Amino acid sequence: MGLALDESKEGDEHYTVSDLPIIVDPFAMKIIKESGGLNIRSSIFGPTAELAGASSCGSDCSCG
Repeated sequence: MGLALDESKEGDEHYTVSDLPIIVDPFAMKIIKESGGLNIRSSIFGPTAELAGASSCGSDCSCG
């Protein structure tokens, strides 16, 4: 899931997770809920968010 810098719009949901402000539009929230939520991780690039149900090998491979 990509992150974008954008202005908040009407209908967006606002959260703060691990001191990271998150603003989510309704379509993205549907995807997040279907995947089981978000994982917030620290990296050398700062905090990142990834779908909890995302495969570690991506969508183009067969894992098993």
